[in-house]
Amino acid sequence: MPSILLGQLRLSVRILIPVLLAGLMLAGCEFSLLPEGRSSEVASSEATPTPIPTRIVPLKPTYTVMEGEIVKDLVFNGRIAPVREEGLFFRTSGRLKAVYFARNDLVQAGDVIAELEIEGLEAEREARRLDLARAQAGLDSVKKEVEFAVSMAQINLDIAELALIETIRTQPEGSVEIAIQRKNVERAQLELANISTAVDPILVNNVAQAELALERIDKRVSDSQIIAPFNGMILSLSLSVGRGVEEFRPVVVLADPDDLEVSADLISNQLADLAEEMPVNVLLLGRPGDPVTGSIRKLPYPYGSGGSGATVEELDKSTRISLNVPAADVGMRLGDLVRVSAELERKENVLWLPPQAIRVFDGRRFVVKSVDGRDQRVDVKVGIQTIDRVEIVEGLELNDVVIGP
Repeated sequence: MPSILLGQLRLSVRILIPVLLAGLMLAGCEFSLLPEGRSSEVASSEATPTPIPTRIVPLKPTYTVMEGEIVKDLVFNGRIAPVREEGLFFRTSGRLKAVYFARNDLVQAGDVIAELEIEGLEAEREARRLDLARAQAGLDSVKKEVEFAVSMAQINLDIAELALIETIRTQPEGSVEIAIQRKNVERAQLELANISTAVDPILVNNVAQAELALERIDKRVSDSQIIAPFNGMILSLSLSVGRGVEEFRPVVVLADPDDLEVSADLISNQLADLAEEMPVNVLLLGRPGDPVTGSIRKLPYPYGSGGSGATVEELDKSTRISLNVPAADVGMRLGDLVRVSAELERKENVLWLPPQAIRVFDGRRFVVKSVDGRDQRVDVKVGIQTIDRVEIVEGLELNDVVIGP
């Protein structure tokens, strides 16, 4: 009996499992067939859809025609530099023998800053000095002989005149003694007049030739030296003992550190707007303070008087600006960076718009203006243009409103 019941139980389990699986599958299908947008009431409530925001169209900027002053300036940077600054060089090539000063050293006019190896020239120069000394000694000797002969002849004349006076005092007029003394005076006068004071031209020529030979050697020696032309400070020095040096290549920069001005390197477009003696304002960058007034002292050739020569000393292409007060008095030092502003043009009581309000197409300048609710293009004629203002000469009136791009 128990075995029969156990068999029936096993049969019931085998039948029940497939039935349960089929029921679960049917329940899943019913859940998936629920309407879209709804979920099971047991799981959660219905979700609310998120609305898409409406796109906001930005408004275009508008600009009003104003009246006022327009100042056109040219602004550029420069540095505080010496008024007198020269690049020094050797006038002959050679090997560097010695450098006697260093960067930032102070030198006096005539100091030898550096020199090339010139042993052969030194010996030749000494020989030429001896030649000149010999020639000069011969000429001086002859001159002394002439001076001595003239002095002796003058003394003889003086003695003869004294003897004549004494004879006239002691002897009667017309005596032989007086006649003899008068002849003695005449003879002394002739001897003095007959002495030639001219020096042998050969001796003079010998001295001139010796001087010329020495000058040539001195020039060759000078060409192999860099000599300070004025009192100043060595700003830079590019020399190394024992190395070769090219002629006319600047290797030393000498400047007067006590007399300062502004130096600027400008392009042709900037130079074309400037003129010498034009007033400027100079502001020291990086330090607060009021600008210093000054004027343009020199513009490079062909815009001004500077750099028009062909020599190495005249090749400076910088623009030079003089300050109305000493640089040291306003805290400006050598090498400081400054900003220079030069007023090119100024107009009072003119109409203007900011540059961004004016449109340009194919060379045509115009603005967009709203007329009776419709956008309309209006051609304009402009004058002075600065960074923040453009003069309106024709096309608009005061308080007109234009639409920006």
